[in-house]
Amino acid sequence: MMVGFVGAYNSQEMPVTLTKIQNGKPAVSDDLKNEQIVKCPRCERTYRLGYSDTEWHRVKDWLQLAAKATRKEHDLRHEAATIQLEWRGIRRR
Repeated sequence: MMVGFVGAYNSQEMPVTLTKIQNGKPAVSDDLKNEQIVKCPRCERTYRLGYSDTEWHRVKDWLQLAAKATRKEHDLRHEAATIQLEWRGIRRR
């Protein structure tokens, strides 16, 4: 499995990917069947957030992390096919 969106959670890879959509398809394929589309808030670039069945309860958190990552990637002109991000867990206030 190719993981483009990597999370460090208990020193393990998280089964989540965030890949740029090019010509209507993700730039990198994976075997994750669950997905959400994430749009850059600054332009029209779209990404596919793919996640495994074990991550369904964290989708809201992954979407927030993906939105932050796409804003940062916008400054880099969306050149990367995949975006990496570190999972730091849930912060409680």
